[in-house]
Amino acid sequence: MRITAADKLALAEYWKFFEPHADAISEELRASLGQLPEWAPILKSVPPDVAAKQELEGRARQRLAFVDGNWAPYLEDLQAQGMNYAKMGVTFVAWYDIIAIYRELIRARLVELYRTDPDRAARASEGMNRAIDIAMSHLGEAYLAAKEQIITRQQEAIRELSLPILQVRDRLLVIPLVGLVDSGRARQLIETLLAAVRDRRAKGVVIDVTGVPIVDTHVANHLVQACDAAALMGTMVVITGISPEMAQTLVSLGTHLPAAETLVDLQEGIEFIEKALGDSGDALDVGDQLA
Repeated sequence: MRITAADKLALAEYWKFFEPHADAISEELRASLGQLPEWAPILKSVPPDVAAKQELEGRARQRLAFVDGNWAPYLEDLQAQGMNYAKMGVTFVAWYDIIAIYRELIRARLVELYRTDPDRAARASEGMNRAIDIAMSHLGEAYLAAKEQIITRQQEAIRELSLPILQVRDRLLVIPLVGLVDSGRARQLIETLLAAVRDRRAKGVVIDVTGVPIVDTHVANHLVQACDAAALMGTMVVITGISPEMAQTLVSLGTHLPAAETLVDLQEGIEFIEKALGDSGDALDVGDQLA
């Protein structure tokens, strides 16, 4: 953020003008916001004594910035407010309602000043505009950061849903793949598979690819890696649901799945591993099963 010498003079003039009117402006602003759907519930949820304390603390931070040039506390508070309100679901557009009301309240008082001292009124108006620009830019950055966090969490949740781990019996897991499998999702498959094998002490895993329309070289290689990694942990992997088109692709790519049994459908895969596990659920000898 760049504050010029002219900005400093304008901001100081604005604060000198604003401070005597601060209480009245705050009261009128709250009354107007209380009529707006997005802000009314928030204002009602804050006790009057808490709101008054927050108001005084906010003014102290503004004074430090506009008059003393100490911007850190004020900007940090803007960032925190932006993050909190964004997470609460308040739209960024709602802040423009505050700005519009605030400008009008200031403008009405500047008109009175302009009649007696037009130069000072112009400087104060310039300072107000600069203060609003700074506040909105930092609020906007905070909103963007909050939205990115929300999107990241949603993507993680979607990834978890897109690779469900189903435990059909003791130490037997099923991973049904549905939709396109790009390299990123294929890498996630390996991580999810190995974590599930470790956490659930799985000895057999069925990866069902019935719902996967396309397999390319990268995906095929990741499937190979997943099978090899699971085998190193003592777990048998069975791949089911390979379509004729997918089989042709794998053959044309020269891809083999040396550490996995391939079967027609999910039911056959489950039955195969259940037979290998046996009724007692003893550990599989992967080497013997694949010999």
